[in-house]
Amino acid sequence: MADYPPTLDHVEKTFGDAYRKEIDQEENVWRTLPFFAATLALQLAALFQIVERLPGRLTAAWWVAITCETVTGVSTVVALGFLALSIYPAKFRYIAAEPELLTYAKGLLQDEEQYGDWRPGDPFNALAALKWTLALQYADATHHNRMINQRRAKWRSVAGLATLASVIATLALVVTIALTYIPKSH
Repeated sequence: MADYPPTLDHVEKTFGDAYRKEIDQEENVWRTLPFFAATLALQLAALFQIVERLPGRLTAAWWVAITCETVTGVSTVVALGFLALSIYPAKFRYIAAEPELLTYAKGLLQDEEQYGDWRPGDPFNALAALKWTLALQYADATHHNRMINQRRAKWRSVAGLATLASVIATLALVVTIALTYIPKSH
């Protein structure tokens, strides 16, 4: 049985799992880009189909169409801006490289051997020291990386809302144009 606090294994495992989760979240930024690209492509296709069918100038339908086009344009620019922020490079923190950890672990073992045969209650335990070091590195890197991921998630959310506004404005524009060309019966 190990002679270090029983919670140390749990802390190291929990922090290690959280660390891996935050590293995986970095990839999620890139997984969302095809959704935004497809949405923008569909909007552009719709806009190109109706651009030549705008209602007569200075009519009520024309004002609605121009407002919808403006909202679509501004929302799209906002969405693209926040998407750019969400993929802007950020420096993630990582635990020490494997060769460095191996060298550190060997040094800890040498320190432990200086105490002679290790027995429970001895003042130094190489395994416990290594676990504490890893837990500290996991905690520091996880916290830093989580801040980056949360910021990116917020920016993607704003980009998503702006894309939604753009889609709604495009739909309103399509409806406005369609209603303009539907014959009115008296």
